[in-house]
Amino acid sequence: MQDQQHTEKFPFIPIIPIADYSYTLPADRIAAYPLAERDNSKLLVARMNKGDNGDATPHIRHTTFRHLAEEIPATALLIANDSRVIAARIYMQKSTGGTVEVLCLQPIAPSPDPALTLQTTKSCRWQCMVGGRNIKAGDVLIGSLETPSSGAFTLKATILTKDSAEALIEFAWQPENVIFADILEVFGHIPLPPYIKREDEAADKERYQTVYAAHNGSVAAPTAGLHFTERVLEDLRAKGVSRAHLTLHVGAGTFRQMSGDGAHEHVMHEERTYVPQEVLAEIAAQLLRHERGEAAPIVAVGTTSMRTLESLYWWGVRLLASDGDAHERDTLAIHQWDAFRLRHLLGENLPLASAAMSAIQEWLRRKHLGALAGETQMMIVPGYPFQICHGLITNFHQPQSTLMLLVAAFLSAKGTSHWRSVYDAALSENYRFLSYGDSSLLWR
Repeated sequence: MQDQQHTEKFPFIPIIPIADYSYTLPADRIAAYPLAERDNSKLLVARMNKGDNGDATPHIRHTTFRHLAEEIPATALLIANDSRVIAARIYMQKSTGGTVEVLCLQPIAPSPDPALTLQTTKSCRWQCMVGGRNIKAGDVLIGSLETPSSGAFTLKATILTKDSAEALIEFAWQPENVIFADILEVFGHIPLPPYIKREDEAADKERYQTVYAAHNGSVAAPTAGLHFTERVLEDLRAKGVSRAHLTLHVGAGTFRQMSGDGAHEHVMHEERTYVPQEVLAEIAAQLLRHERGEAAPIVAVGTTSMRTLESLYWWGVRLLASDGDAHERDTLAIHQWDAFRLRHLLGENLPLASAAMSAIQEWLRRKHLGALAGETQMMIVPGYPFQICHGLITNFHQPQSTLMLLVAAFLSAKGTSHWRSVYDAALSENYRFLSYGDSSLLWR
């Protein structure tokens, strides 16, 4: 009855039982540590091949990430997320002496942009997760450390508001002239995912980052990129594969279990994204080549890159359709079900991807903006109509997760998803799973 009422009120939102996207993941298949060499990871290659009757089934092969360049056409555009993981987990002390774990999730002031808030001196405010007993609004947590090279540091965290495990915290520190990014380097720990059942170690500071990480702001790594090495990148360059970077700061919500029995009941987390104007131009040019019938695929490195790329299309659609406040805004805003809502609204009149990109470029010129920035809450589930991405490099994800639904959507044809064939093959071939696990290259 509840699903029926939901469908009548929001006919564009698909009803998808979460239980259909479950599988048995033995604990010993969750990689607790990375391999000694990043590119020694296994690589499952799955291509959705059309049969004589028009149906598609995945053709699956196995190789290693070291040979990625052999699997990517020279005419492809490879787009990766260059966000850098910050040392967002801090252990502090209550006035009574108990230890409290604070995980910085999202900057609030002086700016919601991590790049700006991390450069702040004196104080800043963050939305945080707080782990510890009897923590309430008004409590003050303290941290103090002395380093051989820079001397003594103190950090004070005042709980301004608290709702369940989440809290708004104001941080203040000494010396005041030190930026918050450096304070995190002193006090913080790399926030390994909850399914890695160990404390972070010194090696994680390097290995839980991509080799091309550039912009601080994520509290979880864009893990599909962890397999890249300089020699893999050089092989791609030598072959002529084009590469570009965008930035999406990954939030802890990526690990949040879906709520309710259906995907339509889950509230997707927002993440901040940033795409330079020159990268938008590269994407637009590649889409034009693809629409002319040339072999010009766009390959997303990771689900974060894919969410950003697909969000670009729907932002262009919002602009073309003068949807809501799109033209008045200076930042991108894509809500959880915008893709399904706009497809329901426009039907067969959805614009080409190149037209959507042109609308964004014109909007940027009119606003005198050098880059597109904003928030995306996009949730990609089976039934989603992909517009930008033709290939996806990704790790293997938790059962019943939003990332699992994204992969299931990408491996769908004619209303049927073939994700289980891919995951069964990975399990039978002893692939390592989740953040420090092995990789896959999926082709639509």
